[in-house]
Amino acid sequence: MRTSTSTLDHTAPSSLADLATQLRDGPLQELLALQIKATQLAERLADSPAGQIEDLEGLVRLSLSTMEQFHAFTREFAAVLRELTDAHRSPH
Repeated sequence: MRTSTSTLDHTAPSSLADLATQLRDGPLQELLALQIKATQLAERLADSPAGQIEDLEGLVRLSLSTMEQFHAFTREFAAVLRELTDAHRSPH
C-alpha cells in the first residue's frame, strides 16, 4: 500500500486515457487486493474460527486505508480532470 499522501502520478497526465490507466493501476488494484484478502479471510474463518478478532481487525484497518487512498485519488482525479477539461475548452 502507498504511504504517500498523493496518489496520482503527477507527471502531467496528457489524456483521459492516462488518468484511466492511473486509476486502474492504483486504487482499483488496491480494491481488488482488498476483495481477495476478504475472500481469503472468509474462507479461513469458515475452516477455523481461531483468531477471528485479529483477522477481522486487520481487515478493518486494510479496508479503511484502502478507502482513504481511493477517496484521495478520486479527489485528485477530479481536480486533474477539471484542469484537462478547462484546458481543452480554452481557446489556444
